[in-house]
Amino acid sequence: QPLLLVGAEKARGSDAGRRGMGLADELAVLNEQLDADLAEDATEVDLEEKGLSEVPPVVFQLGEVESLVLDSNSISRLPDQVSQLSQLQELHVRGNKLRELPDTVCNVGKLQGIFAERNLLSRLPEALGRLSELHGLVVNHNALTALPASVCACTELEGIYADSNRLGALPDDIGALVGLDELSLRHNAISALPDSVGSLAKLRELRLSHNRLMALPASIGGLTACKGLFLDHNLLKAVPPEIGNLQMVEDINLENNKLASLPATIQQLGNLKGLYLENNNIGSLGFKPTLLPALRKMSVAGNSLSQADMSEISEAG
Repeated sequence: QPLLLVGAEKARGSDAGRRGMGLADELAVLNEQLDADLAEDATEVDLEEKGLSEVPPVVFQLGEVESLVLDSNSISRLPDQVSQLSQLQELHVRGNKLRELPDTVCNVGKLQGIFAERNLLSRLPEALGRLSELHGLVVNHNALTALPASVCACTELEGIYADSNRLGALPDDIGALVGLDELSLRHNAISALPDSVGSLAKLRELRLSHNRLMALPASIGGLTACKGLFLDHNLLKAVPPEIGNLQMVEDINLENNKLASLPATIQQLGNLKGLYLENNNIGSLGFKPTLLPALRKMSVAGNSLSQADMSEISEAG
């Protein structure tokens, strides 16, 4: 019997057949069908890769669930009843066919992590900001064109991962996420960053590779905790001198942009270990690599550097 029938009328049984069934009976039927081990007091429900086309309704009667794992199924809709899981802390719905998350998910006040990559999401709930305990938002490989402005109210957020979507911009108030540690937005269509990005004083990794950035705001100098700055495959023509304020940065990738030079303030980056500049229009470095004491790797192929600059790079390496 195909497991895709689970959750459909045949697997659920008719309404008449379910009237006499208690929760324990429904769980017993589901466990047998799915080779699962769900209990009434379960804190974790793991239904990964069970061939589901929808979420079995009995799941929403399990009031103690803290982690719901529905990864790698064929679920196209998450029911509004998800809000009944008042203890839920982690929602895992990777690799399904979801086009949206229900607004009611924003009523699950204890939710700390949403893991929804590899779906068909075109939007996130506008009320996402209600999730005051949210620590992680993972929505890579979807079809999102924007992040809701209210996400900036999720001040406990430590990581946003939205690679491979269709994002054109960030919310203006992204800098309100003062606890953000990682922001990964690779393979999108972002053309500019809001000035408030410089308020992300705890940000350790900023990944914006493969976007359409043409310039960086001077406020980027406020990312004083940043260790990794990945801006390759954009349209940058210049880097602001304020980049010299990133005293913790260890890796900067600026490959495949349109840079003609770099600011002299680069040589202030005492912890810089890797500087990647391949395939730009750089004719003169504008700084001395020998003044970067931690530098271990510097790639410059595909530029038009002078022999003097090349000699300086060789001496530094």
